[in-house]
Amino acid sequence: MRKDGVMGARAIRIAAAVGALIAAIAVTTPMGLVVSLWVGAGTIGAGVRASAPVYVAAGALLVLIASVIVALWVSIPGIHRGRRRPAIVALFSIAILLVVLATGAWPAVAAPWLSRTIVAGILAVAGLVLILALWRSDPQAKPLPGLAPAVIGLVATYAAVSVVSALASSSIPQFPRPPWVSQADLSGTSGVPVTAPEAPQLGLAPGQWSSIHNDAWMTDAYRGVALPDPESSQVVSFFAGGDCASLLWNSDGELVAVCVSPTQVRGFVLDPRTLRPLTERTLADRPLATDALTNFSGGGYAILDARQQLVAPLPNGAIARFDSRTLELLDEFAVAEVLLPGEGITSVLPNGETGLWFVGREGSVGIVDTTTGQARAVLVGRDGPVDIENSFALGADGTAYVVTGEDLLRIDDRAGVPEVAWRFAYDRGERRKPGQTSRASGTTPTVFADGRFVAITDNAEPRMNVVVVDVSGVQPQQHCAVPVFGDGESAGENALIAMDDALFVENNYGYSAFAVAGGRTTVPGLAKVDVSASGCSLPWQNDELSIPSLVSKGVAVDGAVLTYTKESSVIGTDAWWFTAVDVGTGEVLWRRLAGLGPMLNNHYAGGYLGPDGSVYIGTISGVVALLK
Repeated sequence: MRKDGVMGARAIRIAAAVGALIAAIAVTTPMGLVVSLWVGAGTIGAGVRASAPVYVAAGALLVLIASVIVALWVSIPGIHRGRRRPAIVALFSIAILLVVLATGAWPAVAAPWLSRTIVAGILAVAGLVLILALWRSDPQAKPLPGLAPAVIGLVATYAAVSVVSALASSSIPQFPRPPWVSQADLSGTSGVPVTAPEAPQLGLAPGQWSSIHNDAWMTDAYRGVALPDPESSQVVSFFAGGDCASLLWNSDGELVAVCVSPTQVRGFVLDPRTLRPLTERTLADRPLATDALTNFSGGGYAILDARQQLVAPLPNGAIARFDSRTLELLDEFAVAEVLLPGEGITSVLPNGETGLWFVGREGSVGIVDTTTGQARAVLVGRDGPVDIENSFALGADGTAYVVTGEDLLRIDDRAGVPEVAWRFAYDRGERRKPGQTSRASGTTPTVFADGRFVAITDNAEPRMNVVVVDVSGVQPQQHCAVPVFGDGESAGENALIAMDDALFVENNYGYSAFAVAGGRTTVPGLAKVDVSASGCSLPWQNDELSIPSLVSKGVAVDGAVLTYTKESSVIGTDAWWFTAVDVGTGEVLWRRLAGLGPMLNNHYAGGYLGPDGSVYIGTISGVVALLK
């Protein structure tokens, strides 16, 4: 009986050790673990250096999760030897991982080849076997001498080196490039130049660098400037302590960045050749909210106006104008009284020389007279509040095209009062799809064909459509609707690109800040829709290219779409790539590594081609650039 008992206890200990081993494998990859620990510690240092406490907390969370997984690995020998303390450590580790698995951050604790449900099942079974092992633990079992102190010392040293490196640098924390990741991939081919619309300025600064979508028509296309050589160009980055969605260029050629964190809106004037900050300022504080990562109001969209003023909505229900060189506050317009209580301002655009259009997140559309400060607004929902999560476009005559969670609207200025001229209903779908911020079209309207057409995507099932609306008449008429991407796996949260009588659309299905961690990525998709006088067609669709959430751009001189891609990796390599795609074929022309790690995620920010042809990407933590 004693021998049977010993054998039974040994079998339980072996089962518990194997269970802990399988659990450790299920929640990480070796590459994912070392990247998380390095980048997490680096983010702590960068956050301290930039006085960005939210990023210090985010880095600490990454380090904590990595440390819990390390503790699980280290406990396995002790569990096999029948020791009680390692089993307790493993149980606590599994409990913490199960808690994380129950949140939106679950991809951070699941190996990329396993689903959330399978990982949860593995952890639960491992936990039950560990409880049995505790019951049959051996009080005489001895530890492996020096194992735990050695691992703790190694991990602490590794993290400390990363923290110190980040404190001494203004760059975005990232993991060094491993030898199996190339620096650049070239196809050896080049695109054929195309044309791009030349939109009227309509109160914006001259050029193509006055808004996140380039111009008043929101074409997202560049004319007369070419992409850099991906091999000879240099990659640099700047940690801003915020998501730098809006990158603009003032008349001195300086880069003006508006960067939003969960608690602040910060402005920077950067040297475009080095990303060294010339001027910086906290533009406004931002109340911490549960939807901070998907709420673009109060700073997500900013513009440069014809007077070289940085114009930005602020979280307090005001619109402010700043000098685009010094970031000195020039004036501020309080419009909260014409919004719904607590409604944030999503975006703002000029309305002639002495006015501003603005849209609220819950369906208010307004006009403020900048000479008197008087604001008027109307609620444009059919039966009350309605989502407006994205920016809007201006027609050639200065009217506003706005997409809500119900309709595409044309809104006219009637003596300073907004008036809905017409509504065009689109299919808003049955759900808020993964990757979207609301159950609605995810696009800012795109005006093209000399103002005749306005294009959006809908939210239809089983596939979303690129919808082109003829707005040349008194009432809108649908010109065409083209379904794109796979059944049940299509979603858009970024504007279309207009070039050469065609539209380009990307698939953002499955995106979230955590969904692209640990070697994961989004459902691929980039497509071209040709638009003619008789209708529309789909000449190509690339179902291999994953573009998680970039506001991609067209480059007419190169016949290319400039985008930012991330492929899946079974070993957890989170590599982000500057990528150029041939507009004629949909094939990749080239890609250049931007860096590795979660802080290089662009998180709905835009891609930009600077006046000198350098590429800039706003990221969740700052700016990364490919300098020509």
